[in-house]
Order: sequence, then structure tokens, then C-alpha cells
Amino acid sequence: MPTPIRTAKEQFDRQAAHYNAQWNAWTEASLHWLLTHAACQPTDEVLDVATGTGFTALAFAPYVQSVVGLDVSEGMLAQARRKQAELGLANVRWQEGAAEALPFPDGAFSLVTCRIAPHHFDSVPRFLAEVARVLRPGGRLLLADTTVPDDDPATAAWQNRVEALRDPSHRRNLPPREWRQQLEAAGLRVAEMAAPGGEVPMRLGEWLEKAGCQPEQAAEVRTAFAAASPTAKAAFQIQPLADDDFTFVWQRLVVKATKA
Repeated sequence: MPTPIRTAKEQFDRQAAHYNAQWNAWTEASLHWLLTHAACQPTDEVLDVATGTGFTALAFAPYVQSVVGLDVSEGMLAQARRKQAELGLANVRWQEGAAEALPFPDGAFSLVTCRIAPHHFDSVPRFLAEVARVLRPGGRLLLADTTVPDDDPATAAWQNRVEALRDPSHRRNLPPREWRQQLEAAGLRVAEMAAPGGEVPMRLGEWLEKAGCQPEQAAEVRTAFAAASPTAKAAFQIQPLADDDFTFVWQRLVVKATKA
């Protein structure tokens, strides 16, 4: 039976309690890249879109004037507020809202960040148009997300199918060439685009647990991994382990773009 479509809000309200330091370790290389390439200034006013439990927003906060962390999930934002209190950071606030309809005036921010989230968005073009709107002239977008190979549609389709089986709020991972086209269409000039490197292999069982997978979902994903093509196995470094488990590494893309 097909897995029902679930909104990002519904999914991440369910997942909020599962997001912890292990998830951040899986994506730490992308956060390091964003921080080192953002050229943060003490006067920067930052918006972190799809902030989740606030890892990115809180990492940027010590280097800038202020940060707003925005997410559709109040469950995620509750976790973020607890982390903020533990760190004693006073220059961060949290707001519920969607990436495709940012509840802020034009030119409100000098820096927008978004990490490992756009593959959940209903419309990446609308998200990027909103980013361009709320950025000031010369403002920067620092973005990271899971990606798929440019010229291998079969491998891309396999990866997107596995993601959607595991998490019904998944929409689509874009290949690098499409990211560049959509950024430029939104009026954002790509300054740098790369793979962050240094990614930590994930264990399939732990990855499924983070999504709160039901047994039927988990079984379908395991079957898909066992049947992955040689090309997919090579692209995502899939290695079998005991007890029907696997390790793998998703491809990720990092981008710095500026508003003219």
C-alpha cells in the first residue's frame, strides 16, 4: 500500500524528539562549510529557514547581531527554545512559518541560511523567490541540502523513492545543475557551489528511527537498499552489515549565493 503523503509540519512534529546530536553529526560537515563561507559580520541580521531544532541558527548566533529561526513545526521550535536556554543565547528568536511564504518584509535580512531542508519544500522556486525578496541588496544565501547526480536519472529516482518511503514529507532532491538554474532564475548569483566533504556514514536502522518509521515503511526501505543497483551503491557508498542493516552516505550540496 502506498505511503500516504504527510505534510512537513505533521512529519516534523512527530520527529522532533528524535533530533539530537547524532543527527547533527551526520550533517556537521555542511554546517561547518556554511559557517566558514558566510563571512559573518557583527551587524548581520540572519534568517534560518526550516530551522528544525535550531542547530544552524544557534551556531550562527555568536557571530552576528540577531537570528530568526523559522520552521513549520512548533514541536521542532520547542526543542530549539530549550537548546537556546541551555546555551544562554539572547539574540535568537523563533517563529512558525513556511519557507514558501516568509512572514517578513522585503529586505529584512542580510543573510539567509537553510540546511538539509529544501527537499521537503512544496516549491523550491517559491522558496528561492522569497529568499531573494527578504534579502537586502548584496545579501547572502548559504544553503545545504541532500542532492543527486546530475546525469543519472535512474539513481536519482532510486534515492528520491527511498527518501519518500522513509519520510512521506520528502518531495525531491535536486541535482546540482537544477539548483544552479533555479537560483539564477530567482535573481541569486551563485558564488560557490561544492560538495562539503567529510560526511559521516549513516546506519540505515538509525536513520529510519530518526523518522519514526513504522515497521512496514522500514521493511520497504531495507528491501530497496538490498536491491540497489551497482550505480546507486557506488554513488551513495552503500555497504551491507549484519541483521539487514547498511551504512551509506548521501550526496550533499553546499551553495553560497548573493542578491545583486
